[in-house]
Amino acid sequence: MSAFWQKHWFKVLVVAIVVAVAATYWVKSRSGGGAELPLIKQAADFKLESTDGSFTGLKDADGKVRLVYFFWSTCPDVCQPTTYELSKVQEELKKSGLLGTDAVMFSISFDPERDTVEQLKTYSARFNADPQGWKFLRGDPKTVVDLAKQYGVSVIKDNNGNFIHTNTVALVDREGNIRKYISAANGELSYKLVASEVERLAKR
Repeated sequence: MSAFWQKHWFKVLVVAIVVAVAATYWVKSRSGGGAELPLIKQAADFKLESTDGSFTGLKDADGKVRLVYFFWSTCPDVCQPTTYELSKVQEELKKSGLLGTDAVMFSISFDPERDTVEQLKTYSARFNADPQGWKFLRGDPKTVVDLAKQYGVSVIKDNNGNFIHTNTVALVDREGNIRKYISAANGELSYKLVASEVERLAKR
């Protein structure tokens, strides 16, 4: 070993370790960090009525990361808090410049009798939904309930015309694969966490 290495080997080792750690954090920051999300299954396509009267669907947003949420606007409990959390996801995606360009959110009503186009316009406006990146949709009840099941959401209509349902948001990647079911029931629906997952898939 040369005199230089005998004198400085420890300093060189420390620098190498620091550089390796910094590189690891840089890679994680670029990818969003964390374990790779699994491929669950291909997301079911749909074509439903939007608040502007046009029809839009999953494939219209091909190449973008998508969030898909099933709800009804007169829900007395979980839907409004979840929609509020999604409104904060929307703001995070706006800050990062992804909303509408690299990411789209779909909120789909399974109660079209009450959730008319006008009702969905009013409801979405309460959450400052940007129609360029957050679509509120409606469709035939049976079609939407069957679609919801394909996204891991169970919907049961009770004798009073109200709904009991799984409160879940599906995360769909650019290629149309469901990568995660985000449950609003167990604390997973943190807007910062959801936005970071969207951003991670958008950067892939």
